[in-house]
Amino acid sequence: MYYPFETQITPLTSISRRRILPAPGEILVHVDQRVEPTQIVAQTHLPSDFRILSLARLLNVSPAQVEGCLRVELGDEVQKGQIVAKRFIRPAVRSPIDGVVTDSGGGRMLIEAQPTLFELPAYIPGTVRNVLKNHGIVIETTGAMIQGAWGNGGESFGVLKCMVKDPKHSLHARDIDISCQRTILIGGLEMNSEAIEAAQEMQVRGIVVGGLPPELISQAEQLPFPIIATEGIGKMPMSDPVFRLLTTNDGREASISGKVQTRWGVVRPEIIIPLPAGASAPAETPPGLPLEIGARVRALRAPYVGKVGVIAALPSRPRIIDTGARVRGAEVDLGQENPVFIPLVNLEVLR
Repeated sequence: MYYPFETQITPLTSISRRRILPAPGEILVHVDQRVEPTQIVAQTHLPSDFRILSLARLLNVSPAQVEGCLRVELGDEVQKGQIVAKRFIRPAVRSPIDGVVTDSGGGRMLIEAQPTLFELPAYIPGTVRNVLKNHGIVIETTGAMIQGAWGNGGESFGVLKCMVKDPKHSLHARDIDISCQRTILIGGLEMNSEAIEAAQEMQVRGIVVGGLPPELISQAEQLPFPIIATEGIGKMPMSDPVFRLLTTNDGREASISGKVQTRWGVVRPEIIIPLPAGASAPAETPPGLPLEIGARVRALRAPYVGKVGVIAALPSRPRIIDTGARVRGAEVDLGQENPVFIPLVNLEVLR
């Protein structure tokens, strides 16, 4: 049996997402409450910047003499540039940041900036199914779900706007205008640096393309909005099932996440298209099933990269491929005259 990599591309499924604070805090919603994507569901205060001032060295005095030079006390708020210690014959010591004096002793002083308020949005519209005390919540919704191969991080919510008519067409800067503002752009093959700059200027909420040229990775990682490559890094057209599902939902609101985590709980980039309340999702196929005849698969490498088909046969013996290697594989119906043989390691299951 062979257990292939799986990617979820489904027009209707039940979706559950955990929304977790980076530190214990306050939960602002309750179980069975309906939430919207931009609604703040939890918040906490995160430690901010701090500075340790070596007053004894800066004033050229012993640690015991520092107390007599202090101009502020524990708990005092200080402004950047404010004098915190001074000796008559030496330059004054000034605070390098806005903050609060939280500790002093041994000839040193600790100044901490004010904690930063972190607000956690719901990300998807749905119903709160569980509250994890002081830590987060679980939200459930029903809708379409597409997993991508690469993302630049971040989350967003906006209206899907299809920019191309064919998954083999690229996204061009000339097509991005004021009508794209606050939308999620759907491209096909790839895009260039000029298209990214035009999208940033028009304040788009996100971009979804088939492939991202490797030379644009560093530029994409600096953007304030998510970019998702559904097929991966390189010049690759968006696969037909993904393009069809996105274009079918052109004009609908969607949540997208470019977050990626490869270990300790794999996280993949995703596009979630919520459907109206009351839509019932079909029973989910459990993940981790072995590859079998009839399964829908996508080829991951040339010469059939991005092609989607159905497993027609699973030969019991390895075969020799063009490279001369003898490998296990499957016969895949790609809609051509005859099924083609593709190594198992070059296939992924589409759920």
